[in-house]
Amino acid sequence: MLNQPPHCRRLRWPAILIVPLFLYLLFLIGWLTARTVLGDRWWWLFLLNIATPYLLLPLPLALLIALALRHWLSVALSVALLVPGLPILLDVWVPSFSDDPEFSKPAITVMSYNLYGGNDQSEPVIAAIRAAKADVVALQELNPVIAAALRRDLIDEYPFQLLDPRAGVTGMGVISRWPLQPLATRLPGEHWVGTPQLVGIAAPLRAVVLLNVHAIPPVGSPGWMTWAIGERERQVAAIVAVAREQHQPVIVAGDLNATPYNRTYHILGDGGLVDVWPQCGLDAGFTWPSAGQSVRGVSLPAWLVRIDYILTSPALMCTEAAVGQWDGLSDHRPVVARLVAR
Repeated sequence: MLNQPPHCRRLRWPAILIVPLFLYLLFLIGWLTARTVLGDRWWWLFLLNIATPYLLLPLPLALLIALALRHWLSVALSVALLVPGLPILLDVWVPSFSDDPEFSKPAITVMSYNLYGGNDQSEPVIAAIRAAKADVVALQELNPVIAAALRRDLIDEYPFQLLDPRAGVTGMGVISRWPLQPLATRLPGEHWVGTPQLVGIAAPLRAVVLLNVHAIPPVGSPGWMTWAIGERERQVAAIVAVAREQHQPVIVAGDLNATPYNRTYHILGDGGLVDVWPQCGLDAGFTWPSAGQSVRGVSLPAWLVRIDYILTSPALMCTEAAVGQWDGLSDHRPVVARLVAR
């Protein structure tokens, strides 16, 4: 070993780098093919799809390493993978801005806020809502303690309140500066985390319909996760169907328990609903989880993914969107968006 020729010692490190590089590229090819063909069919594929921007993040570095090593097959594979991968990376890590800066237009500012059903401290919640300065707030996991605080502390600012508080995580609510009218239509399905609310709002820009939702989370055993993924896709298909039935512009707000890389999200887009974040979000917009959360006993870093949304029908567009103030207790951060008529 000590008498190896110099050229053998020089080739050792390039050879070591080529193996993991090539395995990474082959993994991406297999996973992206499965993602395209199968969506979220199995629980493990769903979890991989959630991690899409993180799995693709080393790809530019892989291309540079392949070029440095002059491993032309790896170069070709890296370039081929960057074609679909680069738009995803840019969408997550590069800020977007609205193409309509006309802030003089009549607008409605909407907040979607998963409160965490176990929270009994109302002061940080009230502070987060006031900081957002929203006209309408869609609430998920609304419990009786927080509902009482909303009625007591925010009734002057939000005189119109449709609250359905429940112990645990199934409560829902909408508060508004403008008149609210509950609509008779109900979304099908028995496995929503909270009963969806369909509400008419007499907004100054024009009458709109708000759909406040909390979709089923795919958490549990592998078999349950696979079933829940399919059930959640049926839930968002119901959202699309109800949105299409409305004669006014529609706003969908809530916790979808899915990222933009899951099939659930694409069902909404294919159905004509527009996610406001790519229009005018200023950063990655990650809303979950807060620090200290874990999955199957594994602790997670804070704010890894975006699962809380505001979507609209094409008649509305976003001029500004941001992640709202964290109350320090919820495992979610709220989303706030300013919307105008096209």
